Amino acid sequence: MKDSPFNPIHGRCECDSVAYEVIAPAQELYHCHCSRCRRLHGSLFATYAYVRRGDIVITKGTENLSIYHSPLAHWHFCQTCGCHLFAEHDHNPGVMWYMPATLDGEAVPQHPKESEKHIFVASKSPIETISDGIPQFDEYAPPEVSITARKTDGAA
Repeated sequence: MKDSPFNPIHGRCECDSVAYEVIAPAQELYHCHCSRCRRLHGSLFATYAYVRRGDIVITKGTENLSIYHSPLAHWHFCQTCGCHLFAEHDHNPGVMWYMPATLDGEAVPQHPKESEKHIFVASKSPIETISDGIPQFDEYAPPEVSITARKTDGAA
């Protein structure tokens, strides 16, 4: 069976000040349950889609993006509405993570299903139960199942 061609997908922040286009399918999808991601997103976990940096094009509002530099990553967010849109890591400079929840309409990252993982489940909130059958890892996914596995720790 031949793969169908990828049609670019679009996303934006809540106030529509920043918009972007993704021109390739995500290579991996992570649901991170570490305390930093939970606090940063104000939710039980944060979901990230991984693409090469050149596969995301900011189509509107570059001047409205702010960056919060943490020990873990550089978080790009809209300075008007505060919506988190992207993340970059120093240890993986050619990579950009985007938040699939910011995609327009019914758009999905089109990642390979086997690439989807829950990470840092050892530090998940005690009120959360994960029962979706997606592989779970106490910390980062190991290199044998992740193309973006980290070499150092520091998320939880």
